[in-house]
Amino acid sequence: MLVVRWRMTIVSHITREAFTVPRTPGDLARYIHETYDYIAANSELKKVARLRKEPYKTFLEELIPFGHFCTWKYGNRDDVMCALVPGTPGRDATVTDIRTGSEHSVEITWPIDGRAVIRQNELVNERGCSDVNTFDWDDPSQYKAAIDRTLIIAKKKAVRDYREPGGSTIMFVFDHSLFWDSNPKHVDLLKSLKDELSAIPLLAGNVMLMLIFGDQQRIIEVKSNEQYAVRDHQDSPGSL
Repeated sequence: MLVVRWRMTIVSHITREAFTVPRTPGDLARYIHETYDYIAANSELKKVARLRKEPYKTFLEELIPFGHFCTWKYGNRDDVMCALVPGTPGRDATVTDIRTGSEHSVEITWPIDGRAVIRQNELVNERGCSDVNTFDWDDPSQYKAAIDRTLIIAKKKAVRDYREPGGSTIMFVFDHSLFWDSNPKHVDLLKSLKDELSAIPLLAGNVMLMLIFGDQQRIIEVKSNEQYAVRDHQDSPGSL
């Protein structure tokens, strides 16, 4: 009975409205882990989530990266509250300091090829596997499309002023699974991406690049008015 009640509680909280509930960084991390584990254990929910149907699209593409950011930046602080704020121009989420009431705005951008992702996951749902893309270790040009999507979106965002009194962050999420840190050409590509992003006149206090590879995330400072250390964050959900 307790297990069933717990499952019903989790299901009732997988909504876009639930993503807007203010939580401490620790509570948000727990909510994300519990929700992710529940989806991953339910074959039907997992199929829907793979196709990026709502609310799973927002959960995967916004809430999970935002949760990583909050854990990375704020750790176990209990005096800040984190929540998505859908429908608000210029920001996807906020972190509110409950002592001062100041809000730090966060814009989350994951420039993926949505149609390609959905098509690949349709194949996974239908036959348990997708088409295999063969990548040439020595040919970095095949990764150009992923990099170009990121830069195109960044240039579009340069026309908006994201600065806020409580601070602001634009975070670009990038699929790191395409790259190998042991390949010098791939390392140079990522360095070039960081340099090109830093050259775009984005009006935000902080610009971050979040590299995602399975259950590992790395946040790299592109531009900042604050001091951050670049560190790996590996305590996070993997891939559906």
